[in-house]
Amino acid sequence: METITATMKPKGLSMEVDKQEFALALKTWRLRHGYLQREVAQMFGVSRYTIIKAENAQDITWTMAYRLFAKLSKCLEEEAKE
Repeated sequence: METITATMKPKGLSMEVDKQEFALALKTWRLRHGYLQREVAQMFGVSRYTIIKAENAQDITWTMAYRLFAKLSKCLEEEAKE
């Protein structure tokens, strides 16, 4: 199984996320598990529109980016244990 990575790096008082890298990681994970965007949105507690924006590497709020990153990271960690 191919490893998926998504990184957040400190940048001053904020965090920098590679939007393209994160978009690819989120979409790859979702498709590998056969989830619809709506299902991922429900699992992560966000709107479907937020998932669409994240998968298209569009701007989302820092808070939302962190929330998605944390949820995806947890899912990827659990997947790696299997």
